[in-house]
Amino acid sequence: MAAIKRKKLADSVLEEIKRMITDGELAEGDKLPNQNEFSAQLGVSRPSLREALHTLNLIGVIEQRPGMGTVIKSANPSLWLEQLSPPLVSDSKASLELLEARRFIEVGVVELAVQHATTEDIKGLGKIVSQMKPALEQGQLKKYSELDMAFHENLAIASHNRYMKHMFLTISGLMEQFIREAFTVIPGLLEKSLDFHINIYEGVKNKDARQAVTNMRQHIQDIHDSLSRYYE
Repeated sequence: MAAIKRKKLADSVLEEIKRMITDGELAEGDKLPNQNEFSAQLGVSRPSLREALHTLNLIGVIEQRPGMGTVIKSANPSLWLEQLSPPLVSDSKASLELLEARRFIEVGVVELAVQHATTEDIKGLGKIVSQMKPALEQGQLKKYSELDMAFHENLAIASHNRYMKHMFLTISGLMEQFIREAFTVIPGLLEKSLDFHINIYEGVKNKDARQAVTNMRQHIQDIHDSLSRYYE
């Protein structure tokens, strides 16, 4: 097992575990080392390892089994995400395609979240929204972008549909970079973004599908329109 060289560490962990499965070092049913041992073997921090394991759990590669710990649930290569080039804001075609994908995936996600979100799901979404406003007021762009991504990820989890979570996960890394860049170069996005997130949350909390879905559509359309004007 080779120690991982530093790039984006969570992505490097994913690549190494994928290699280990492909090379036969890990097979379905095998137990992973505990996090202290595994992070030391891979040469990464525990937070980076946890981030990678979280991703693998969402896509169904690993699972927690009582009395065993973390095991390889499936070595099916179709579960692994295709590596796409991140769509920089400067790449208009890729950015607009990403927004198209978000519209189809996230509108479906929020509709299911209205139906299936638990009390804990709603509480988690509310906590994120409550942290977004002070981050915006204090000009903490990085923190706001992270909270933005956490909100959308928690919506996908609140859908309680493993396939919707998987589809969201395929674009989440690309969304993260795009959101960070778009907030930097496109005026006004941040302020409108907060209002949309509040209204989406209220729709989910109140089981109001119309409010939640309408605001998700408008949120993505607003980004699309702002981006189109930026390109012009």
